[in-house]
This record gives sequence, structure tokens and C-alpha cells, in this order.
Amino acid sequence: MAVMIAGIALGAWIVFGAPHDWHGGKALGRLALWLGCVGMISGSARLIFFDTSQDGSGARNEEA
Repeated sequence: MAVMIAGIALGAWIVFGAPHDWHGGKALGRLALWLGCVGMISGSARLIFFDTSQDGSGARNEEA
């Protein structure tokens, strides 16, 4: 849960608080930070709602 909150906070800083006059390498660094935020949020969601199925079919174990 802490990883998700940190990812959301960093993403909000990038959108609302980061200097928008960054050019060149700093702009690419901001893009890398944004991609890291997306990875943190999706990774923490996988940690919170992990899949325990053994057959790989996901949550849908329906018989046909």
C-alpha cells in the first residue's frame, strides 16, 4: 500500500509540481520518472491483489 501511495504522490508531483520548463535530458528524466510511477502503481496493485491460481487461467475456472 505504501508503494502505491508513493507512486501516486510522485506522479502528482510530476504533473502538478515539476518544472515545466525542463528541456533536453531533464525532459527525458521526467518521462522516466513518470514511467517509474506507472510501474510502481501497477506493481503494488499486483502485490495487493495477487493471483494464486496454479493453472494459469486466472479467476475464471468454469467447466464447459
